[in-house]
Amino acid sequence: MRNKMEPTIENFLAFEREHNCNSIEIEGLHVWALYRYEIHNAIKKAVDGWGGAASSGDEQAYTKSELIAMAKNALKPFTYRNVDVLFIGNGRRTKNVDTGVFEDIYCDEVAKKYNSVILEHPENHGHCQPNGMDNVYFTDRVAFQTNIAVKLSRKFNTKTRQRRTKAVTEVFTPLFEAIKEEFGPDLKEKMIPEIVDRMYYVDITKKFCGKILDKAKPKLIIEICYYTMESYAMSILGHDRGIPTAEYSHGFAFPTHTPMQYNPEDHITELPDYELIYSKTQLPIVHLPDNVQMLTVGFPFFEKQREHYQALNPKEEKTICFISTLHEGEEISKVAAAVAEAIGDEYRVIYKLHPFEFATYKEKYPWTNTDKLEVIANNGEHIFKYLAASSVVVSARTASVWEGIGFGCKTILLNFGDTAVNMEYFIKEKNVPLADTADEVVDLIRTDRAGFVEPDGMFEPDAMRNICGFIDRFVK
Repeated sequence: MRNKMEPTIENFLAFEREHNCNSIEIEGLHVWALYRYEIHNAIKKAVDGWGGAASSGDEQAYTKSELIAMAKNALKPFTYRNVDVLFIGNGRRTKNVDTGVFEDIYCDEVAKKYNSVILEHPENHGHCQPNGMDNVYFTDRVAFQTNIAVKLSRKFNTKTRQRRTKAVTEVFTPLFEAIKEEFGPDLKEKMIPEIVDRMYYVDITKKFCGKILDKAKPKLIIEICYYTMESYAMSILGHDRGIPTAEYSHGFAFPTHTPMQYNPEDHITELPDYELIYSKTQLPIVHLPDNVQMLTVGFPFFEKQREHYQALNPKEEKTICFISTLHEGEEISKVAAAVAEAIGDEYRVIYKLHPFEFATYKEKYPWTNTDKLEVIANNGEHIFKYLAASSVVVSARTASVWEGIGFGCKTILLNFGDTAVNMEYFIKEKNVPLADTADEVVDLIRTDRAGFVEPDGMFEPDAMRNICGFIDRFVK
């Protein structure tokens, strides 16, 4: 019997190249490319037990009240004409604890400098308000349309659904057989209906976005997450209409994050023309097709917040901040508690919970109930407050490591999960130590051997000037 391949990103990319997956078109859409993230996640979940983000088939249904609110937003007309920049937000807004305003930390401040509009789709079936902006358009109409269209097509098995199901089945059956042969799991029955759903989502969204572009006529489209339905649609339309498109990164990418890893020859219209990243540390990590131009611009929000929180929270030499992660939280919490027990009389030891742990940590992590460990749950304070005050950050695979370094913290990585793979850049290039036990962490702290990385290297300086300089190439 042939040995199965591990579902690593390298093996997945090799599979895509062998089968020319990203060139597959059905009804003018590169359908594999539109669902490759979910396909890879499904393989990893079947093989390893965890596969990242949930697929569209796992999403919760809208409630009646949510659909009514969505319908009301859908009735609002689009009134923006001849804008310079059209932003496609990711729907996530963060509450500013000082003002009470929910901010889009990627779009808002940049958008204020231009004749622009921000498209915002419902996040968690709604929108965070007040948002302090006068140029945000909720795209509930297309979310409503796609939600209803997919439900009706499934319920009545419409002719369009039958046609698409037949085409997807013919094209993808050999691919799913090859996946089963090479990786192990049989995904065909589950994923073919979901891929057909994705065709509906993108096709309907593309028609909606086309009408938006007819009115807005932007000179540049900036997407915060290129692999949302609206961004896919706008990238396709941008290529068709000669409108430049760019993704502005909504975080730091990891080398195993499927959407940021492609073979260089995969030139597809669903991807943007430009990729705007935070720092040069991402250049050896992100591998998009070679026709997508990578530009380092930084992150204005981080620069502003760092200045704010450093002014209020002077760095404390003997403060250590453990940062939990969604999948390694239990292991990290045990190390944090053990370190606090060992040196908590001498050091301030903080354990910053992941938001998904707020409600359950007392039951799941009873060992954190000690006076020597300061557990930070849902207290309304931003993590930046603790990064500003800390001298050492201890965590696993998380973007907060970049942020901690940006605040001037020394770093210790914990060898849990896929940290050794995803944080390889810091371990090999920057000599950040990788610890297995609480005793190792204590020794690294006591002997001052936590890794120091130049803070300015994490975020390109003068971020607002850099981003505006990029935009001005197209709108001035």
